Amino acid sequence: MMNKVARGKGGYNSMFIDARELPGGSVLDAAICIVGGGVAGITLALEFARRGIETCVLEGGGLKFNAASQSLYRSENVGLAYDLHASRTRQLGGSSNCWGGWIRPFIDIDFERRDWVPNSGWPFDRTEVEPFYQRANDLVKVNDHSFEPQFWREHLSVKQVQLLELNDGSLETIVSKFSPPTRFGRDYRAALAAAATTRVLLNANVTEIETSEDAATVTGVHVETAEHKKIFVRAKRTILAAGGVENARLMLLSNKVAQQGIGNHYDVVGRYFMEHPRIRQGQMVPLNNAAAFRFYDARHTYHNPDLAVDGTSASAHFGLAEQVQRREKLVQCRTYFRACRSGEDSDVTERFHELYSAIRLKNYRDIKLRTFATVARGSPNLMASLLYRRLRLAAKSDYFQIESVVEPVPDRESRITLSRQRDSLGLNRAELNWRVGDLEKRTHLRMLALMKAQFEAGGMGRVDLERADAGLQLPIIGCNHHMGTTRMHTDPRLGVVDRNCKVHGIHNLHVAGSSVFPTCGNDMPTLTIVALTLRLADHITAQDGL
Repeated sequence: MMNKVARGKGGYNSMFIDARELPGGSVLDAAICIVGGGVAGITLALEFARRGIETCVLEGGGLKFNAASQSLYRSENVGLAYDLHASRTRQLGGSSNCWGGWIRPFIDIDFERRDWVPNSGWPFDRTEVEPFYQRANDLVKVNDHSFEPQFWREHLSVKQVQLLELNDGSLETIVSKFSPPTRFGRDYRAALAAAATTRVLLNANVTEIETSEDAATVTGVHVETAEHKKIFVRAKRTILAAGGVENARLMLLSNKVAQQGIGNHYDVVGRYFMEHPRIRQGQMVPLNNAAAFRFYDARHTYHNPDLAVDGTSASAHFGLAEQVQRREKLVQCRTYFRACRSGEDSDVTERFHELYSAIRLKNYRDIKLRTFATVARGSPNLMASLLYRRLRLAAKSDYFQIESVVEPVPDRESRITLSRQRDSLGLNRAELNWRVGDLEKRTHLRMLALMKAQFEAGGMGRVDLERADAGLQLPIIGCNHHMGTTRMHTDPRLGVVDRNCKVHGIHNLHVAGSSVFPTCGNDMPTLTIVALTLRLADHITAQDGL
């Protein structure tokens, strides 16, 4: 028999609840159930709390990081090398806990259907999301000032901001801002705790979304703790906000009524996984004073208070101009500089960060002996390099490492599926097949060629491109941006959710977050995640008359 959890006299008791402390078989009722307490989930919870809507948020982790909970993110990989375990965080606040704070809105072309980019385009243009960006700025705690490079040039000193003049317009300066970064679980914990109509269940692992016999209505969500205590949450509406991997995984796991998983009649759930490919290739050696490049040096600008206007700092990088993309049938590409000292060993530095990340996540079993050996062997050079970065000595740089981030092309075969391996709850783990195609590779090589031509013709620096004719033979690194696995499309044969993020064929199930992105441009997704989530919150409350 199930134990119903009582409400207080005025509705929900305002509280955080550890699911492990509830009686087994407990049943909770809510107007809205939100699966996931990350950026999208907390944004929704705050909006519904403001409107006084009874909401239950289910977070698989706790208030603090826990290695045992994090281990539920282990997965299999059958495509390009990728670590789904280390690229996200299972605790309140989700991946905002490991977010670097880079902020930039999507632009018009990101929403456009481009005939040279397969599967591209949104069901609406940027004007649908534009009104929500200002509210999103408030939530991520950045100002509303312009992203135009000239604004930052006018408001900061000439010493700090020098804009590089490029001759033929094929490349342009792009500016991004930095959120503090806002840790949603920490920064909005008090607001959630004070919300009279909100419950946040911690350590509440969602194992299945239950539906009616015709799979047209979600009837509830099954929750299980690490100790195998089972709880059930009933709600009028359920919103999946568990991230680009778990949203799809939960839908695929919920296969008791629909054997292929809910919302998956046309085998689209989990497909079109997107991540921004990041490639480190080449060096730029300044011909004159390296300090002229400091506004473009990601190591100098990263959260640098000297580059702040009204509390928000910024950084510049180079982008492939839109007219070049259209003329040469390319996708977007952003290229960043990172100041380096002579003799710096990038392999040692990378192995150090790999080791640091594994220790931080208590992911000890994935640490390889060669990682220890590489770091130990290069420790003197490593210490000098870390000190160099800490002091932001861009003016004394010998060269700049070139790092490019390319827009991913939506590929149906790049996907999340269920592995045969199971986690400690008995659930199939996620299996990832991440793919990068020829269009991304061609775009990257063209970007490097244009940069070399522009910098050397303008006398700004020498660009050395090792193995530039070999395509993307260098390691492709991700940006920890998981997108596209429950994509938005008006046609249920081509997408999982409609233009309002409602799952096709299910009247009371929505999806929030970057998994609904049909295409994702070349900029950081967080601001658009928040803006699109605010749009969803407004839509649901208007539809339900709440």
